[in-house]
Amino acid sequence: MRRSIALIAALALVASLGAAPALAGKKKKVKVHETFGATLAPFPNISSYTATPRPGCTAGEEGVHWVGQEFKSPGKGTLRLYMEGFTGDHDIYLFDGDVAVARSDQEQVGQGMAPPEEELSMPLKKGQTVLLVACNWMGQPDVAAHYEGTFKT
Repeated sequence: MRRSIALIAALALVASLGAAPALAGKKKKVKVHETFGATLAPFPNISSYTATPRPGCTAGEEGVHWVGQEFKSPGKGTLRLYMEGFTGDHDIYLFDGDVAVARSDQEQVGQGMAPPEEELSMPLKKGQTVLLVACNWMGQPDVAAHYEGTFKT
């Protein structure tokens, strides 16, 4: 009986040691869901008017016309940036360095009014840092943007 218990204990120990490397290699998923925003003045701009490469209302002044949130990807995954339910025309951009790599700037004013929503998605690599930007093209001053994603670390 004692031999059986000792044998079972030894087998359990060997099995647990073999399982440890398998568990260590398994990737974890990190879920992100945050909001950022500010009270911003409208800046209805076509970037060629300001002689700047920054598109739309991002050519204005940070903290006055647009607000940014830096995001460093905790792992490989897709980041979704969106705004909804606002009044007027707001836009969102995703910058990698000084380059706008994704944008959502539907027209919510004039004849071809789009619904009050903006959305973009961008795949990111682990450790990649991007700037998420929300701006007031010509709308209510309160601007709020949300971002979310699931990342494998």
